[in-house]
Amino acid sequence: MNTARISVSIPDSCLSDSVSLIAKSQKLSQIARACSIFRVNKIFIYPDRTINSHDNHVIKTILEYLDTPPYLRKNIYPEMRLLKYAGTLPPIKSPHHKSKIHLRDVRNDEYRVGLVVKTHGKLYVDVGLDRPLPFEGDLREKSKIIVRIKRNRNEYSCREVQKNQVTGYWGYDVKFVPSLFGLLRNDNYKVLITSKEGNFFRLNDLNDSRRREILILFGSPKIGVRKILESEKIDFRENLDYTFNMFPYQGTDTVRLEEAVLGTLSIINYSLNYQGT
Repeated sequence: MNTARISVSIPDSCLSDSVSLIAKSQKLSQIARACSIFRVNKIFIYPDRTINSHDNHVIKTILEYLDTPPYLRKNIYPEMRLLKYAGTLPPIKSPHHKSKIHLRDVRNDEYRVGLVVKTHGKLYVDVGLDRPLPFEGDLREKSKIIVRIKRNRNEYSCREVQKNQVTGYWGYDVKFVPSLFGLLRNDNYKVLITSKEGNFFRLNDLNDSRRREILILFGSPKIGVRKILESEKIDFRENLDYTFNMFPYQGTDTVRLEEAVLGTLSIINYSLNYQGT
């Protein structure tokens, strides 16, 4: 398996072709599923200055909700209109979406996503067991963290760990960025832009990126990446490493964003893990 870490960047106008809340929820669910299937590390939401969008909070809330283990959702997300249709969306079932189990069944050194809670002035962590576990650390109440559980006979405790300390895929993070310019100037990323104007993608085009951070940039349903970049005075041909047409000879007039995310990630995943000659 390759060691490249993949992030995607979508505009805050990504729901501009969806009118109802249920349509927006279903679209974001498809994006969340695709990102989880192909082990996306971060989902960046960038501002599309060509359109006045008000969906920032909807996008971030639903994407984060879907990445949250089911046993924590009621405690983290109160009843809110934005999540009215969340219960109808297909579950992601990533490795960190573990089942709620009895305390006696938890393993020593098991990793779980938890929520910091306070009881009688002391901090505990709800990790989907019969009762919260004592927490070793100093965090604010209601903090969502990853913990490593220590078990010594019938004594339990847990300590916070970072995502990169956990083996395997552990979900995605959702972040707002103030502009594309700052994101694309980050030297940590090898940027791939999806555009009809790009070159045809070949299997060996990412040979030098197998151990790097890859950032895939997507446009909006109504405006392509080129115009979004030009609104920030960025020449995408001169400033980006790769510009590819991931769907050459497409049989439809457009490729919807959720389709582009799934298709592109599938192609990139195959390219990075291809072992042929």
